[in-house]
Amino acid sequence: MKFAETRVQFSTTYSCYVFPSFPPFYSYTVLITVSPEIIQHWGYPVEVHQAVTADGYILTLHRIPHGKESNNATSPRPVVFLQHGLLCTSSIWLLNLPHQSAGFIFADNGFDVWLGNMRGNVYSRQHVSMGSDSSDFWKFSWEEMAEFDLPAMIDYVLHKTQQQSLYYVGHSQGSLTMLAKLSTDKKFSQKIRKFFMLAPVSRMSHVKGMFQYLGQIYEQFKLAYRLFGDNEFMSNNIFTRLITNIVCDQAVNNPLCENFIFSVSGPNSNQLNSSRIGIYLAHNPAGTSSRNMLHFAQMVHTKRMASFDRGADGNIRWYGQSVPTEYDLTRIHCDSYLFYSDYDWLASAADVEQFLLRALPKTSVKFTRKLKEFNHNDFLWGLRARKEIYDPIVNIMKNHLLSNGIEILVLHVYSGLVMEMFG
Repeated sequence: MKFAETRVQFSTTYSCYVFPSFPPFYSYTVLITVSPEIIQHWGYPVEVHQAVTADGYILTLHRIPHGKESNNATSPRPVVFLQHGLLCTSSIWLLNLPHQSAGFIFADNGFDVWLGNMRGNVYSRQHVSMGSDSSDFWKFSWEEMAEFDLPAMIDYVLHKTQQQSLYYVGHSQGSLTMLAKLSTDKKFSQKIRKFFMLAPVSRMSHVKGMFQYLGQIYEQFKLAYRLFGDNEFMSNNIFTRLITNIVCDQAVNNPLCENFIFSVSGPNSNQLNSSRIGIYLAHNPAGTSSRNMLHFAQMVHTKRMASFDRGADGNIRWYGQSVPTEYDLTRIHCDSYLFYSDYDWLASAADVEQFLLRALPKTSVKFTRKLKEFNHNDFLWGLRARKEIYDPIVNIMKNHLLSNGIEILVLHVYSGLVMEMFG
């Protein structure tokens, strides 16, 4: 395994892209265009690291080593690894106010927070021997993310922190890739203390909205893929940010912005802060490969959680059979905690209950919570997310540490409680 490290210091002046016609507060918020700047803007420490995968992709990790009010910044802390979903980046854990954002919540509760970035997003577009302008660079789907990206990042984090295992929180594709990895690599579970799944994608038999349509046009999508080959899909660049800013800054509750988000995630649950929708869309979508999108379309079309379909001949060469291999989730033996909702159009409650919970060994599933009126993005940005998701996860992790003789007492920035200790 190759390891690389980069530490970056950021000035307090942000001058990425300035559009003077925007209101001062909104334009300043959009100016903070990268995760490290967001972290530093709110007064938290930040580090930037890089891990190299076995197949040569250079992945960027963002670290919040301790909370804002830490009194003992050098003491070791239990690691929480947060993994984004499809078309997203590490920024998804940071885009609300600090007391509402998972990255900051975990840091303020005494954890060493690491934020992963999968290959192909705006932070992980480098390779040891290829440029991102090469079609070969984009020959991947979430299958390679599970096989190569997760072990590269997690092994790097454990090596850097000198720890044996960590807590893993995955949203959407971030859960899907870990499910795939754990089902194919039994030893990998030794590195995961607990696996928290937020809106976990597995089998996609009951999707609605945009992804349901993606399954309906699968044959056309496949034809386009054959014609144009492997390429980038929906990157975040200055053009997409400019269009987002122009459209979404016209008014709060702008239906164009809201309808785009809800067409993917599910109905409006009335817990999304409408004034921040432009911020969410300024950071996401942030790029993936056309092959990854085709893989998701295959999942909807076939109603299977399987490897990428390379065609009959390719499947025989790659998998030894004419159809792609389906992942066997009965092989997962890792303490697992699931948060899902019937408002979610992408990780539907029906798929979680009728497939995922039935496939996972009963001894592995320690906790399930079916949330009321959470769409796919509410698990990240919903106003009830802290109370119903992140605080319970913090309590589970702290109780687990206490049961192993480790005490973690934290200075609660927003409630003014006690000091911190890990050891």
